[in-house]
Amino acid sequence: MLIPAYIIAAAIPALVLYIIYSRDLYKTGAFRFVALCFVAGAAAFFLAAKINTLVLNLGWLSRENIIRFSAPLVEEILKSLLLLYLVRRIDFTYFVDGAIYGFAAGIGFAIIENFSYISAAQNAALGVAISRVISTNLVHATASAVVGIGLGLARYERGWKRLAFGLGGYLIAILLHSFYNNMVTRVSGGIVLLFAVAVGAGGAVFIILSIRRGLKEEKRWIEEKLGDADRVTAQEAAVVQRMDTLQKVLAPLAARFGPKKAEQIEKLLLAQARLGILRKTAEKLPDPKMRKGVEDQI
Repeated sequence: MLIPAYIIAAAIPALVLYIIYSRDLYKTGAFRFVALCFVAGAAAFFLAAKINTLVLNLGWLSRENIIRFSAPLVEEILKSLLLLYLVRRIDFTYFVDGAIYGFAAGIGFAIIENFSYISAAQNAALGVAISRVISTNLVHATASAVVGIGLGLARYERGWKRLAFGLGGYLIAILLHSFYNNMVTRVSGGIVLLFAVAVGAGGAVFIILSIRRGLKEEKRWIEEKLGDADRVTAQEAAVVQRMDTLQKVLAPLAARFGPKKAEQIEKLLLAQARLGILRKTAEKLPDPKMRKGVEDQI
């Protein structure tokens, strides 16, 4: 049952990541960065394993205390390292990007961790795979996404607010991870799986709702900023406001003019949406250098 276990351990988390990524209606999060964050998260697993093993071998903490306290701290920091770079890029728009990039990093970490657990428990491989993809994997992804949200919000703040949002994301992620690890290591019996699934599913729902909130705010930005300055007609702006129904708008156009023309129209409308978001981004950014970079991109 090893092969089915490995397939489940990789395919289901990857599918969840795809679902989260597909929520980005305006495609502000670049797929190449989603993929890069996934790889960075996978790499973070190996580095975290080295650090956790070193702490254990040096006798600084017991295995139980590493799992409950130090591992959440180490792992959340390592999973987020690439986010610290991406949030400074001019093509990073809002916390929606941070949530998706962070989620990708968490899923990358979780899949490699799944493989290690399956290898260590080959007689129960299928059960381990199923239980982890509906619980621990989502906790890893949620915690990393929370860090991304915090960093994304901090991008538009100054002084203590900037620090509060940035560190607040880390603090919430580490506390969530530590709380989860403490509960699953202290509680026994079937209730452990129920608790694990509840926390994992609850975290995923929270991220989806957060992304929806961010998209609503981005929609307001588009409504406020998109117009004559970018040579966008009122009719085009109205369609951009309804990107969630874009395929319905494009269907008759594809039937009349062909799928290639419909694809060109879709790219145009997405570019217009990003223009509106970028204009608001340039207005909100406190860093003059980053603001200049966004204006150049516009």
